[in-house]
Amino acid sequence: MKITLTLLLLISSIPLLSRNRQDSTARPLLLTGSIDITNNGISPVPAFSLGKPAVMTAFSLQKNKFSFNHQFNYGIDGKPWSSNNWFRFQFPWRKFVFRAGTNWSLFFKQSTIVENNQTITVKRVNRYSENELAVYYEVNDHLSIQAIWWHDEGLDVDAVKRGDFWSLATEINTFPGSSYFNLKLRPNLFYLRNKIPFQGLFVSNKTTLTYKQLPLSIFFQAVQPLAADGSGKFTWNIGLNYSFNNE
Repeated sequence: MKITLTLLLLISSIPLLSRNRQDSTARPLLLTGSIDITNNGISPVPAFSLGKPAVMTAFSLQKNKFSFNHQFNYGIDGKPWSSNNWFRFQFPWRKFVFRAGTNWSLFFKQSTIVENNQTITVKRVNRYSENELAVYYEVNDHLSIQAIWWHDEGLDVDAVKRGDFWSLATEINTFPGSSYFNLKLRPNLFYLRNKIPFQGLFVSNKTTLTYKQLPLSIFFQAVQPLAADGSGKFTWNIGLNYSFNNE
């Protein structure tokens, strides 16, 4: 209940803050969204990956420097996987964009218990709170660099108590002169450490091919551990993306 009231207060404050800061460059409310269908649900934190076909949905509301991002992911069988609710503030300065955010997330999992000599499957939901600091640097129209830090805290007894995630990524847009296609590459080096306990250094790349005449794209992603504990392993996925916005 406290989390719900906090969310409502934060949502209601965004229009007031935006109105107080209106100027000639103020932008209208921007709505964006996407749906991914993939053969393998991958999470930046390996312990939270689904490991089977998944549907990943997201939408974002942005007004000037404030945004709300909601993500809900579930297996292709309809069983919920994870949910995120990000409130973010970003501040652009020259070619930099500085961002801070907070997130309330849910992670759905199954566990087995033995009761009266019978094995029973129990569905549970773990709650997490996360904080984020990020900085983006735009080298030019086709190349940007992003550094991100997340810190999360588990709110339930059987949740991962705390963890940190550091990421350094570049985003490369190719085919600048094409009216039909765009190929985006996103190589990423990231390190994570949490209280499972687990820690590891990983490298990944996500390649996205977009047909500009339609809101559709296909993507391929691969994640390779460089130095990780036993639960870190090579994984990959391929999928189809549909995106929309109100611009």
